[in-house]
Amino acid sequence: MDPFSPPLRPRAAALRAFDARVALLLALLFGVLVWRAGVAGNLAYAALFAAVLAAAGATRRDARRLVKAAAAFALVWAGVKLALDLAARVPAPAALGTVALLSVRLVALVLMGAALGALVTPRALGLALASLTRPVLGRRAWTAALALSLMVHFIPRALASFEGARRALRVRRLQVSRVRALVWVARVGARNLAGLTWDQTLAIAARRLDGPEAWAAAPPPRPRDWLAGATVAALAVGAALL
Repeated sequence: MDPFSPPLRPRAAALRAFDARVALLLALLFGVLVWRAGVAGNLAYAALFAAVLAAAGATRRDARRLVKAAAAFALVWAGVKLALDLAARVPAPAALGTVALLSVRLVALVLMGAALGALVTPRALGLALASLTRPVLGRRAWTAALALSLMVHFIPRALASFEGARRALRVRRLQVSRVRALVWVARVGARNLAGLTWDQTLAIAARRLDGPEAWAAAPPPRPRDWLAGATVAALAVGAALL
């Protein structure tokens, strides 16, 4: 069993068989195109990522949670951008236009990250990175692969740890100030995350993932997946011109 990944949903099994190298290269391409495309192109990207999530079996609860997270992330940075533009005396219509574009781009990036996580396991993503970077990094490619796998694995669990602490505070209905509540959530979330970190460290050592041999095996390339990836890349470049 992949020590980095939760149990797969049945509907996601077919998607997880997709070549992780193609998925990683597409994610890098979309990461560039999101900042080059306008509102129409980014809306098309967001629709594609949402379709991938739906095919992976995302539930309505997952969708609501993701929408809330994406909206909160976009609103925070949109507010910062708007304040800076207005402080620089940028005309309000122009400032609102750039803020709207930034918001759409950030939402598309959040959806892209979620879609990549639904399409590729952290372990497969690490193997893909090791395979792609081995010609450049040589035997050191496994360190980048392990680092990427750990990052992809821990980000959602770190967020879930703090979210669990926040829910516990709300369920207990403790009458505390907002500042004290934030401190409490940060302390409890960090404590839970420390426990998860230790458990994962033991799991990595037990499965001997802390060496180059564990990241040397990569599945043979499948022409079907690379052809599908090339098609998606061509459509994505075309959408960036919208």
